[in-house]
Amino acid sequence: MVETRAQHRRRVTWEDLESKRDVFRDILSRLPVRCIRSLKTVNKYWHGSVSDKHFATVQLAQSRKKPSYIACPRVDKAMELYLLKPGKLGKFNFLHHTTVDPPERSADDYMHMISSFNGLVCCINQLSVEPEDDFENLQIWICNPSTEEALLLPQGTPSFWTEPCVGVAYGPDISEYKIFRIFSVGEKNTGEGDLMLKCEVYSSSTGAWRGIGSVLHLPMYVCCSPHRSSHVFAGGKIYWLVSLEDPGIILSVDMEGSFEVMELPQYSTELRDEDRITVATYLINLGGSLSLVVLHADYFDIWVWKEDCKKSFSWVLVTCDDVPYKDFDIVLFMTSSEKEILCVTDSHLWTYHLETKKWKRRGMPPTPFMNPAMFPFTESLLPCNGGVRLEGG
Repeated sequence: MVETRAQHRRRVTWEDLESKRDVFRDILSRLPVRCIRSLKTVNKYWHGSVSDKHFATVQLAQSRKKPSYIACPRVDKAMELYLLKPGKLGKFNFLHHTTVDPPERSADDYMHMISSFNGLVCCINQLSVEPEDDFENLQIWICNPSTEEALLLPQGTPSFWTEPCVGVAYGPDISEYKIFRIFSVGEKNTGEGDLMLKCEVYSSSTGAWRGIGSVLHLPMYVCCSPHRSSHVFAGGKIYWLVSLEDPGIILSVDMEGSFEVMELPQYSTELRDEDRITVATYLINLGGSLSLVVLHADYFDIWVWKEDCKKSFSWVLVTCDDVPYKDFDIVLFMTSSEKEILCVTDSHLWTYHLETKKWKRRGMPPTPFMNPAMFPFTESLLPCNGGVRLEGG
């Protein structure tokens, strides 16, 4: 068959484009992850172009320009995940993204999403135990919702009398993450109820758990969360709430495994109880800084952990504003992106913009909320093992 001029132009154009590898990769990196994965079957050159760490880095950078939220509206044995995309009148559209139901999952327990980073999510589910069993344990998963991959981490040490607590740290390299796991090894003094706490850390670079010593405090259950693993990662550290009783305690750990204890911001003792630290208190990450949201009856406070000119840190009250929802609405979950707070009540989604100081009602879920979890999200090609299979690392 004789090649037409138009066919020749198209062939030459693609050959010319493929020869400019950086330009070619830049174009492909702007496509959705599932589309990129289908391109691997075109030919060996295309497969190699989208399979190394350099491309994964470029793709993630492009994806971060179009951030969204990933949402699990209700806990269930099979975890249904949605992407929140802006729709008409500023409402969020819940677009079903994937179903996470790995065959190795403990059959009798629900999965719960506790963290999102670099296109991966960390999920946990409790392992079933007999009523007479003194030890509890969790399955911990790293999942890529866009590639539909799921990795079950090796089993950690069983925890005596209490559920283990989990926190996720990541970076500075896109392929690096660490899972910190706090657990009990027994009572300090028999019959008194005080527990001896230890911590172990899983590293994506080793694929194994390593004990790092004792811990002073066990993180608390936060509001409507079914697990002790509510945490935030900011400024290179994981933070958990430990106690809201005055003065209030936060536990932190850095990437090297060094723990610290800090107090919550102090309110005047002359204020009413409902105008001080309340049970509706949340840790969030605002622009890379540890922040604290305290919900009161009809208003809220935002505190930020800031460094002053003397290189010392303290809590600074940056916002005090009204809440838009009614008294009978219950706040079920709270998260944040760069300059926005996402608040999940039992009936609606709300966002608060830090610059405009305005609330927006962003719609309703496709199914009634039950222990919802939502986090900022960007699609990526990263494998769940932290990039071990990516070439060019």
